Amino acid sequence: MTNDAEPYFDGREMYMVHNMLRREFGLTPEAVRGVAAGDLDRARVVGAHITGLTTVLHHHHHGEDEFVWPALLERAAGEVKAIVQVMESQHQGIEKAVSEVDAAVESWRGGAAAESREALAVAVARLLPLLKEHLAVEEEHVVPLMEKHITAAEWNRIIQTAAAGVDPESLPLSFGMMMYEGDPEIIDLVISNMPPEARPVIRDLAGQAFAAHSELIHGTATPRRSTEL
Repeated sequence: MTNDAEPYFDGREMYMVHNMLRREFGLTPEAVRGVAAGDLDRARVVGAHITGLTTVLHHHHHGEDEFVWPALLERAAGEVKAIVQVMESQHQGIEKAVSEVDAAVESWRGGAAAESREALAVAVARLLPLLKEHLAVEEEHVVPLMEKHITAAEWNRIIQTAAAGVDPESLPLSFGMMMYEGDPEIIDLVISNMPPEARPVIRDLAGQAFAAHSELIHGTATPRRSTEL
């Protein structure tokens, strides 16, 4: 059970993650099609970027499946049962589409052929409407319930558990990707929950990591935002 004296999850954290996913997956087909046929080095760079995105998406959904849905069902089954079933079904559909993207990445990175490049771009394009629909439904129907039934401390534990499965060296970049469209108050809140040794430096490290990575992948440190795609 939650304690009413405790602060509850702030939905703006979810929007920060979702906008990053919308933006980066939305920009992906263009990044893939911009790689010349036969350019193995560039294909590997862009392919690694896509694999990083699918890994983040997998951990994000796993955290919801493992922790968020059970907590909501325990505390407000009447309110959430139907929407949780929708969420689980959408996660399954997205996971299938993501597995197709991952397979297409591996095929493309092996030879950087024009045919496998287009197959990857098409696989990502198939994923996009599934992902966008899911994120919109979650924001409309699930986030308000999380703000009522999941405490901030519980959400932080979910994030920490998900982050434990990610390469620590990639965490500044992952946070920088989310910071780019994040609410400044939420960015401050997230940083305040990080280990004390990380707090003074993570903002600059994350911003620099994202700018350099975006320049490498998208050709600019200031790519189009999710609202522009």
